[in-house]
Amino acid sequence: MQDVHGGLERTSGLVKNAPFRFGDITVYLQVHVQNRAPFMCLLGRPFDVLTESNIKNYGNGDQEITITCPNTGKRCTMGTFERG
Repeated sequence: MQDVHGGLERTSGLVKNAPFRFGDITVYLQVHVQNRAPFMCLLGRPFDVLTESNIKNYGNGDQEITITCPNTGKRCTMGTFERG
């Protein structure tokens, strides 16, 4: 995988259909495993499209994300945390 600074890092592999649970919603994701990533889990555009995610930002810096289960239509809203 290529990082934002142009460096290349080999992944340890791909985990297929890994279950991720958000509240009452379970989403099965294809996950690339990397040993030295600067984050525990990075969810990007494929996740956003699959879950029809909506992000709400507040003036005090808080942020909420709402996702929708693609199979049941159930929704889950959760807060996010600043990195660091």
